[in-house]
Amino acid sequence: MPHGRTVVTWNATTAGSTVYSLALRASLFTTLRPPAGGALARLFVGAPTSRCGRHSLLHASTRRYTNVLYRLPPTQTIPTHSPSGEEVDTELFVRQVKHFFEVLRQSQLIEQSHEMKSCPYYECLFTNDLFFQHYDLIIPMPKLGREHRSAEISETIRYMRGWGATGDVNHVLQDVKGGRASGSDFISTTHGILMGYGTSRTNKLSMMTLTGAIAPSEATAEQARALCVEPVEMLPDSPPLSDVIAFAGQRTLVISDTEHGHNAAQQAVQRIPKVPWQIIKLEPGCCFFSHLAGVNYVYDVLCDQDFPLSMERLGESGMNPFPVEWSEPRKLGITMRSICMTARFTRGTMNAGGYANSRGHAASSFNYHSRDIGRKSRLFVGGNRKHGDQLAPLAAQLEADEIQKPVYQPIPRYAPPMHRPGTVAPTEPPVQGA
Repeated sequence: MPHGRTVVTWNATTAGSTVYSLALRASLFTTLRPPAGGALARLFVGAPTSRCGRHSLLHASTRRYTNVLYRLPPTQTIPTHSPSGEEVDTELFVRQVKHFFEVLRQSQLIEQSHEMKSCPYYECLFTNDLFFQHYDLIIPMPKLGREHRSAEISETIRYMRGWGATGDVNHVLQDVKGGRASGSDFISTTHGILMGYGTSRTNKLSMMTLTGAIAPSEATAEQARALCVEPVEMLPDSPPLSDVIAFAGQRTLVISDTEHGHNAAQQAVQRIPKVPWQIIKLEPGCCFFSHLAGVNYVYDVLCDQDFPLSMERLGESGMNPFPVEWSEPRKLGITMRSICMTARFTRGTMNAGGYANSRGHAASSFNYHSRDIGRKSRLFVGGNRKHGDQLAPLAAQLEADEIQKPVYQPIPRYAPPMHRPGTVAPTEPPVQGA
């Protein structure tokens, strides 16, 4: 019998109410010192875990670097009828959208969801069209065709910075003249980025830019190919790529059982042949949501509760389906992915430690040296100090009237009495007749 032994006792139900008590009895002899006994007691009794209470032994891993940003449009801008004439309950629409993000917070797909300020137009609901983020790389979409959302794009970036986003911004798509792209045509996978093109949303010019096909030099083409963009050609009338296909788990593609979903899945399997993909086909019209959550695999998938067969398929395939009420947004053709912008607030920093002159995306993600970096090392990029925030320019804040106009105080033309001998009023009355 060892000198140091630990006995864990579990008491069952008593008098109709279940009472769980965890009693720790550690007989400590000369071989088990008090500090070790205290650490062992904290391990069993006082270890705080997330989402499960302080005294729970069940550990639910959280991913604090994957968040979601969304906007709710003004209620008066939401259409009251679908294109087919079906009536839409706007109040129920708002409740279902808010409930969707509540369910999303309960899953392990994200850690937090952030609601941004509403814009005075209906299109602000579709936040996923403006940005695409792959790990710590943020790619803003071109403003061609969405010039009226320019202020919204700038404001979204400032929201992301305010909430702690440390991603690096690549303006490669905004530099292409005539390029069109939508964030809904991008899918993050563990082996690269799937990019749908060939529609009015995302044209071939943007695809050739990200794949390095029109790069002026071989060095520039090599930088573009480092993004690992795998193009998926789509039909001109096809919905966004993220509406027909989603990445889940470790090597699973959830697709819509339609012509567009089959086309996207077939090309994705051909483009990334090294992965033995698992394809899950959901019913046509069923809305679903899943994404690459981070470095750990997440098997949660949010699914429309009005399609029980699809939820059954997800469960049989090893996924964890979350039912979501989605009747009103479905009438307007709104999918879960289109209103939900994934923002990965990466672990580590923009410099990522190791060496002071490590720059670029090769060293900008979390690595084994990140524990040794200083707290303020993200202020140094390439050995040079970064001043301010490159994504929140002062000019944009002034144009959006977010900063008050400066007050100019003119120099007084008189000498204040407090700066010379005497007071404002004379102490002695003037002499009469002087």
